[in-house]
Amino acid sequence: MNTTLLLLLLLLTAIHLIGLKTYSDGFLLTRTTTNSTTTTTTTTTQPEIKPTHSKLILILIDALRYDFILPHNQTNDKHNQNQLTTPARLTTQQPNHSRLFHFQADPPTTTLQRLKALTTGTLPTFIDIGSNFASTNLGIHEDNWLDQLHQAHKTIGFAGDDTWLKIFGHHLFHPNLTFPYESFNVEDLHTVDNAVKTNLYRILNITQQTADQQEHWDILIAHFLGLDHAGHRFGASHPTVRSKLREYDDFLEKLVEKLDDQTLLVLIGDHGMDSKGDHGGDSFLEVSTALWMYSKTHPLVQDPLPSWALDHHQSFLELEASIGRTRTVSQIDLVPTLSLMLGLPIPFSNLGMIIPEFFFQTTPSNSDPPSLLSPTQSLLQSASLNSQQLWTFLNHHTSTSSHDLNQHLPHLTRLYQRALELSQLPGHEEQAFQAHRTFATSLLATSRKIWAKFEPNLMIIGILLMLLSLLVSSKLLSSISPTPTTQTPPVRALLLAGLSGGGLGLLIGGVSAWIKLFPEIVATSNLLIGTALGISLGILSFQPNHHPTFSIPSFTTLFKLFPVILHGLGLGSNSYTIWEDRVVLHLISISLFLPLVIRAFSVPKPALRNRLLFFASLFALCLRLISLSTVCREEQGGECRVTFYGSTTSSNAPNWVMSLSIPLAIGLPILPAWFLGISDSYRGPASFFFGVLWRLILLCGSQYWITDYILSHQDLHLSSQLIETAQSVKLLVARVAFFLCLFAASLLWIILPVCIDVKRVDSESESEPKEKGENNKPKLLVIGFANVYGSSYLMFLVACFGILFLVTQPVGQVVLSLGLVAILCLVELNDTLNDIDSLCESYQKAIETVAVTQKPKDEEESRIRKVPSTDLNILVGFYFLGYMLFFGTGHQATFASIQWKAGFVGLPQAHLLWSAVLVFLNSFAGFILVGLALPLLQIWNLSPIINLTDRNKKPDQDDNQQPLDQTQSPDLHPQVVRSLDTQLLETQLIFINLFGINLLLNMVFVLVLRRHLMVWKIFSPRFMLHSILLLLLDFLAVLVTVWPLQAVKIKVNRTFGTQFFA
Repeated sequence: MNTTLLLLLLLLTAIHLIGLKTYSDGFLLTRTTTNSTTTTTTTTTQPEIKPTHSKLILILIDALRYDFILPHNQTNDKHNQNQLTTPARLTTQQPNHSRLFHFQADPPTTTLQRLKALTTGTLPTFIDIGSNFASTNLGIHEDNWLDQLHQAHKTIGFAGDDTWLKIFGHHLFHPNLTFPYESFNVEDLHTVDNAVKTNLYRILNITQQTADQQEHWDILIAHFLGLDHAGHRFGASHPTVRSKLREYDDFLEKLVEKLDDQTLLVLIGDHGMDSKGDHGGDSFLEVSTALWMYSKTHPLVQDPLPSWALDHHQSFLELEASIGRTRTVSQIDLVPTLSLMLGLPIPFSNLGMIIPEFFFQTTPSNSDPPSLLSPTQSLLQSASLNSQQLWTFLNHHTSTSSHDLNQHLPHLTRLYQRALELSQLPGHEEQAFQAHRTFATSLLATSRKIWAKFEPNLMIIGILLMLLSLLVSSKLLSSISPTPTTQTPPVRALLLAGLSGGGLGLLIGGVSAWIKLFPEIVATSNLLIGTALGISLGILSFQPNHHPTFSIPSFTTLFKLFPVILHGLGLGSNSYTIWEDRVVLHLISISLFLPLVIRAFSVPKPALRNRLLFFASLFALCLRLISLSTVCREEQGGECRVTFYGSTTSSNAPNWVMSLSIPLAIGLPILPAWFLGISDSYRGPASFFFGVLWRLILLCGSQYWITDYILSHQDLHLSSQLIETAQSVKLLVARVAFFLCLFAASLLWIILPVCIDVKRVDSESESEPKEKGENNKPKLLVIGFANVYGSSYLMFLVACFGILFLVTQPVGQVVLSLGLVAILCLVELNDTLNDIDSLCESYQKAIETVAVTQKPKDEEESRIRKVPSTDLNILVGFYFLGYMLFFGTGHQATFASIQWKAGFVGLPQAHLLWSAVLVFLNSFAGFILVGLALPLLQIWNLSPIINLTDRNKKPDQDDNQQPLDQTQSPDLHPQVVRSLDTQLLETQLIFINLFGINLLLNMVFVLVLRRHLMVWKIFSPRFMLHSILLLLLDFLAVLVTVWPLQAVKIKVNRTFGTQFFA
């Protein structure tokens, strides 16, 4: 592509990027934090609380779902119910020493956010979910009970998930008692767990040795990962899950035997898992885990908790019939509970409330003279200390920030003052405790409602920049094409205007930041916003000589865009967004299939009519088959049936698709060959590239997932040696496929010749008299010449398809294959529509010539050939096809649908960068395929054109002598040279604008609905998906113009000489 056009595309991308960043800064802000710490365990009216234990063993089982540990009257799932039984058994046998709870987490249910909540008592932030996969800047800067332990000179030991050390640093943990392990190797179910048990047993055994050999400890933390990995790998209902639960049960039995009198044992889960074993969202199964607390000698509970001490609407849950009514507590309630039981100050930013069961007991008072506190007095003392910490946090938070809690401060103040008044009245302990509980629950409810601070001004600026980007695209579309008044579009002047405006905007933004014109906007944002506004206004204010204007779209254009606009307007409805996967199929039928069928009956030529109907029907068939692959959102309930996986509780492929895997890999290369055969361009290296190399790549992709399927079925009883061999085969075939794809899309592709065959044709025949001269010379027949650009680019496309095929699970591989066929159908449909337009134009010109002038066309005009144009209906079809492939490959606009196992394709263990790249390719494979295929609309059946210039003439040639037969390859008019680049840019701009329109509408809806109950569950993930898509398409537009299209031109020019180019 022309460098100037490429730079204009980069400027548009910059506007998109800055607009989305600005909007996100206003919408996805992190929660305001404070570095303040609590330093006291007393209140102004109550003495210090005496700790109940001096030691703690905290066992965290990652992804321990509540029904894995709570007792069931009858077993509905033998793989995960009534397998981890020790906590429930001890709670039944020793009710005063053991308590088991349903443990409620706050979304997002990723380990990092859960650890922050479990140690600080704070609510997580939505945007922090991305930090779960980072390696730096994870540190907690808020007060937490681990820091409080360190300040109290307690010795802390740790074994397990190294996320703890990334969060808290190594300085909190004793170096001889710390054993961290990498947490992202989902394929490994046992290494971390075995190491945790070994080290924990060793530490506990050390304490039983002689005094000079002992390594003293106060706190031991163990974080098991095997259950979480088994869930990700195989799903929640799998024999591996059962074996892990039994393993943990055996571990707990041995651990209980080693406990001493001063040690408190706490078992928790950080989050649960859905039916497929994944987590990250906010479904009930994902946010529901378990809490078990056990004390071997010292009773945890002395007296039954009276009913007035609990809010029965919030303190109990009605679970499934096999479990029944269960006591539930919030995860953040563990923070003040553990702090007081260990004699620590409650962390400053804690929003949790004590678990009352552990404080309703007779306790000695630290007053002088010593006395005993009744259970009610002890409970009130603990609640008072909890409320004082909450009140201190509330006052500090509202006085140091512009948080929305300010408007609720008067009401919360009245609640706290009421609690203090009741606490000072003798005989009102019950009412005082209830008042403290009301204050705490009200503060928590208010904070949950407004946990993130929005900046509507930044959101509005982001929307403005996105609107300007659409106007800039429209200005580029009206300016880059040649017009009757000028054959040279003012692209350089447009670029200069954009760069000049951007520079001026950067300067103004710098001045604005320096004088703090907008205090709520940081300096970096000032500079970026100024630059984006300068670029936009610079391009929009530019007026070229032929004065292009923004014309109102015609009714036909608006009708074609109506399904896209309807799709965008629907994003303002949560019900529409939930069922988007169903709606898209109907929208694409309205936008493409029906108009094509209607138009087919007006085509005068039967061959073109049949061709249009055939490819439209084949495209519709592919769409219908793609729509059969589904995954379900939680909100769809029983109205949706999962077909992408083997069942709703499995993350493995269904059995039927595995039988199609190898036949698909063998048979799929036939289809591109058939499409190339239509233009007789399945020639030259095509048979080797498609029939051998690409087929081998597809077979590697199929073999990888077949091996993965076999390894996931433990009922096959594979030996350990065979499992190890199979894992090596998985790794090998994946790496071979990656290498072949990258090699085929780069070096090999550029080396291989174009897809043509050359035959020598003798001009002499019996029907023609022999003549002397040039006409008697032998001629060369180039077969495949008409589609030499399209066939060469298709080779690159299928090489990239091989990578997407490899990282996609088996049903997704079938869907991507159908998507490739659908794309080629759209390409053929576009070519057919161009043929129809050319036919109609020829008829019209013939009529005008005969009826008006009886004069043939101007010779120069007849020598100008148009580059194929792109019908707007076809681009809308590409737009919706991307969404069809997204949903069909097992995805939704939810975090729960992310297929994490794709991050291990070709890797022995998770890698920070490459695993993220693989998951990204898996998630957006459909859109990537569509974006890479877009240039085919411009170069399909576009043949090279001879450029005859004076430098090609021999010295003895006059102007009438040409080196090649001009009747078969006319001269190239300068307009045609530029039209391919400009037409391709026009197509890319229109396609990007389709996504830009919907993103703009989505941004407006999110701004309006930012306080909607479902904003984080439905609207925010959809906005994030749309944002990624727009930037992805920008990147793909730049990529295809920089590498494959230029490489195709190089190959064609190398084959036919510099006379031939497009």
